[in-house]
Amino acid sequence: MGTSKGYIAPSTPNWKRAKREISHYLSNPTDVARRNAAAQYARAMAGDSYNVSQVTRAFAGAISFSSASTARGYAVALREIGREDILSLEPKEALDALISHFANDGSTIDDKIALDSMVETFKVLEVIQPEDLQGIDTSRLLKEMVCQFAKLKFAQLFDKQIRTKCPVIEEANARIAEMQEYIYYAMDQQLTENILKEINPHNLANEMIVQNTLNKGFELMTIFYGE
Repeated sequence: MGTSKGYIAPSTPNWKRAKREISHYLSNPTDVARRNAAAQYARAMAGDSYNVSQVTRAFAGAISFSSASTARGYAVALREIGREDILSLEPKEALDALISHFANDGSTIDDKIALDSMVETFKVLEVIQPEDLQGIDTSRLLKEMVCQFAKLKFAQLFDKQIRTKCPVIEEANARIAEMQEYIYYAMDQQLTENILKEINPHNLANEMIVQNTLNKGFELMTIFYGE
């Protein structure tokens, strides 16, 4: 899942509060505690302007490729990104190669999270080969990638803390899964079609639109799911 088990989350005030809410949730795993932990995580991501430039580049690349495939064809879209070699690959291998291209081969923590987010997104959208990206609603594609990122980023940031406080592997896995499910649901509920249109009125697939969507999603989680 792109998790770095030795990673320690940032130590700014927002992140310290997020860690405290996570600790509270682990000690008292109620719905209210889970909601507050998710809201504080969102507040830290939104309030501290967490740098996700690698993720936005990857997602923007995937969306642009989808748009180009729809408008000019799959082969042309591959040629435009310098990856005509993918045409000779089998469907699954071709899709894996395309994802790796956009996610910089998963070479850093956030590259790997972007890669995993796209893998999960394509499963949800039933994309099994690059040609399936033709004609996909780019707003739906963007929303799903953002929801997957929010879920996976949480696990990467708090994996060490949760496993330290929950030494039983099964319990730790259960708590991480519960938080991820809630975060995905919260982001999915708040990024409505109208919100996405407000962020991107002209359907522009670029890094700024991806960044704005990420920011808006975390901001709305804070407003609607905060204390």
